[in-house]
Amino acid sequence: MAVAMPPRFFFLDQEKLTIADLQAYPVYRWQAEACPLLDERQASLMPVDQNNIQWVTSFEMAALWVAGGYSVGLSAQPRIARAHGLGIRMRPLVGGPYPVVTYLQRAYARADPVAERYERRALQIGSRSG
Repeated sequence: MAVAMPPRFFFLDQEKLTIADLQAYPVYRWQAEACPLLDERQASLMPVDQNNIQWVTSFEMAALWVAGGYSVGLSAQPRIARAHGLGIRMRPLVGGPYPVVTYLQRAYARADPVAERYERRALQIGSRSG
């Protein structure tokens, strides 16, 4: 997980950021990337009277808010890196790693060959990174 920042954000000089650094800013998250470990850490560091986490419907929507300079965002590092063309900068988030888990759900007990090939590749990649 990492922090997506606008191009002229004053934390750009820091190599890594903590969740506590972000308390004074709106932080946009994409609901599909909810990470229980990160959510628990955020809740423990955020003041009770401050609710700066905003949920959006897509990463692209969060990226637009960040690129416009209205907020910072939290997401997976590869996703933020792909948004570099929008002018978004990235800094790693201290306190991790915060694993992002993806589940594959099948509508039927027997999958088609494309889904089976996808599952095999995902398992191979997951076993290499773990």
